[in-house]
Amino acid sequence: NRHSLAHLLAAAVGELYPGTKNTIGPAIDNGFYYDFEFPAEIDGKPFTISEKDLPKIEKVMRKMLPSWHGFSHKELSEKEARATFANNPYKLELIEEIVKKGEKITVYSSGPESKQFTDLCRGGHSDDMAKDVPADSFKLLRLAGAYWRGDETKTMLTRIYGLAFGSKLALDEYETMLEEAKKRDHKILGPALDLFTFSDLVGAGLPLWTPKGTVVRNLLDNFVWELRSAHGY
Repeated sequence: NRHSLAHLLAAAVGELYPGTKNTIGPAIDNGFYYDFEFPAEIDGKPFTISEKDLPKIEKVMRKMLPSWHGFSHKELSEKEARATFANNPYKLELIEEIVKKGEKITVYSSGPESKQFTDLCRGGHSDDMAKDVPADSFKLLRLAGAYWRGDETKTMLTRIYGLAFGSKLALDEYETMLEEAKKRDHKILGPALDLFTFSDLVGAGLPLWTPKGTVVRNLLDNFVWELRSAHGY
């Protein structure tokens, strides 16, 4: 289901933002993501995607979902594949790699016949998304930058992360866990409790212990050494 939702995300983004180039979109632990190259302009106006746009994309995904049933599979020749994705250099690069490996080029489609979304893919999808994926069981989480193929010499893309679970309850429980984890972030708690601070002069991620923090650290160090000594370690 998570991989299928990545396809649905790409379809929704394509409908909302014409000219966007979709690249790859795998399933991951607790959800999915898809990397995009968004156009600099849409309808003659400068465009930049932001996290404020995520609810709008979600809304389109949920609107599409009832019409997304099974995924149809088709094997293409190299010529057919290149023609299908002629306007997407990222897909063309993937097609070239598939050909070099001697593998089959396959595409998967879903959505109503009048408006199907087709993507280059190896497969592994929901049998019927409209039935298998509750509309309230997924949520778009955040944006991130990601270089194409993880290569910093290549194009910087926009990655959209989504959460997906089997039910709204499971999704809510996971979001609650994330919020609780934020409250326990040592980078927040340490300065708040006056245990340590950070300075750009020293370097990001390197704590400077305050007097109070030094006392706590020494107490913990002494306790550890007592345990080592007691056990002859």
